[in-house]
Order: sequence, then structure tokens, then C-alpha cells
Amino acid sequence: MSKLGIGFIGCGGIHTAHAPSLVDNPDAFIACAMDVNPEAVKKHQENYGATCGTTSLDELLAHPEVEAVVVCTPTAFHKEGVLAAAAAGKHIFCEKPMSLSVADCEEMDAAARKAGVVLQLGFVRHFCNEWLKLREILQDGIIGRPVSWRQMMSSSGPAVPWFNDAKIGGGPFIDGCVHNYDFGRFIFGDASNVVTDITRMKSDRTAWDTGTVIVNYGSGDQQVICWSWGLPGDGLSSGFFHDVLGPEGFISFPGGNTLTVTRADGVQEVEFEADDGGIWFRRQMAHFIECCKTGAQPEAGGKEGLEATRIAAAALDNGGRPTIVTL
Repeated sequence: MSKLGIGFIGCGGIHTAHAPSLVDNPDAFIACAMDVNPEAVKKHQENYGATCGTTSLDELLAHPEVEAVVVCTPTAFHKEGVLAAAAAGKHIFCEKPMSLSVADCEEMDAAARKAGVVLQLGFVRHFCNEWLKLREILQDGIIGRPVSWRQMMSSSGPAVPWFNDAKIGGGPFIDGCVHNYDFGRFIFGDASNVVTDITRMKSDRTAWDTGTVIVNYGSGDQQVICWSWGLPGDGLSSGFFHDVLGPEGFISFPGGNTLTVTRADGVQEVEFEADDGGIWFRRQMAHFIECCKTGAQPEAGGKEGLEATRIAAAALDNGGRPTIVTL
């Protein structure tokens, strides 16, 4: 089979996680790179190749070798790229979050289905051995069910301002936590309600940056996410905490290639094949290319993007006060 020609819509930060996966893939090549910033296009061409470089989305989509696109723009602009690519009959890989609103996600998913093109979302945890081993342990009931999956993280957040603009990036409770919402659904199924108490630490931003989101699933399992991007400076972090509690024990994350399962009858180190983020991204892109070539449904497609955004939208719909949103 011939190599799949890929076009990049957006050559900013996250695109540097995907471009190497295509340079190294024997079944695809980068046919064109597009960004509204010509310097970003030039830098892409210097680092990753692509004879075609443009600031025009129309020009990229009209390129005869572009059969699929990777959408790497800020979240508020995902819809524009996805709808245009679907209308042009191009397969689509869209970075997470799918969009900032449920209505946008529904429109994007419908457009891809109508056009008969692949739509895959950038939920890279589906391709990580550690996360997949966690899912296996929980679904096997080793610590019992239901469980409470807890995560606490605080930092100064991304240095790029748009991440904390409510109308462009949406802040941590959609941009970062959307990975948690998606993987929670992948383990437990659909969410039943979202309990939220979030606020804003930094006055120079419009997105909520600090607080707690509790996602309750129809299965009875629960996700507790206590996050902040509200610390001062650039790169400051107060640490990270992560565990899963169940009626028969708990799971902790020591690092390396093991998960620790502690029960009343003892401690078990559960091994998995160690990998790194670069490998996750390569597996993810290889999966997308395979789906484009075969027409198979992606591991994380439009429905997954939509449902993760539905949880995020419920979390953000609190107006700075504690709320419970039934899904």
C-alpha cells in the first residue's frame, strides 16, 4: 500500500509530539504543514520536512498528496479545522480536548460520519502500558469494586497564555483533566454526575484554574481530581499524588515498570512493559494511519471526544460555586 500523506493544521507545541511519529513511520509521510504563523511553518520544515508549507488552510486541504490531517491548533479552533477537513474528505486526527462545548463536538462528530472519514482524538493514554495495566487490574477486580481513583496535582501550568483563556483553552479542568475523564470512561463506562468546586487563583486569566472535580460513574466508581494551575512563576510545582482505593485494597504508583497493589493478604508488584511518552505517541499515530488505510473505528474516536467534553463542560458549569450536574 502507498504511504499516507499527512497534513498538519497547526505547528505549535503539541505538534512536536506528533511530527516525529510521522517522520519515523514507514506507512506515512508529511505532505504539507500549515500554520497562521509563517515562522512556525518554516521551523516545522527545517525540523521535520514537508515540501509544502503554507499559512492557508484551503491550500493545505487542496494539496493532492494530503489524505489526512493532524489538527494541532488551540482548542477553540479545532472545530474549524475538523469541519473543513471533513468537507474536503480528509481523515482527521484531532488533538484533545475535542472542543470547548458539547454542541461543537456533536457537530464535528456528525460531519466526520457524514463524510465517511476517520476521526480520532488525541487520548494517548489508550496507548500507554502503565495506564492499560491499571485498567486491567481494576477490571479484574483485584482491589474490589467500586473504587475511588484519586489524583492531586498543582503547578503554575503552561506558560502559553491561551491555555488559561476560558474562550480558547479552557484551563486545566478541560485541557488537562480531559485525559482523566476519557480514561475514566474507558475503565468504568458512562458518568452519572459531576460534583464541582473550582475557583480562580490568578486574576490575570479568565479560566478557572484551581479546585476539585468529582466524577461519579454509573458503575458506582468514582474519580476525585484535585488540580491547580494557579501557582506563581513558570514551572513551579508542589508535587503530585495518585492512588486508587477499593474495598479489597489500594493501588499506588511507585514509578518504573510496576504498579503496587496492597491488600490485607499482602503486597504485590504488578509489572508492565516499560515505555515512554514518545512510544505512546508513535503507537497512537500508527493506529490512526492503520484506521485511515482500513476504515477501522479508532480506539478513541468522536464519541470518546464528545463524552469527555460532556464531563468537562459539566465541571466548568459551576460559575465559581459548588455544583452537582447530572449527566
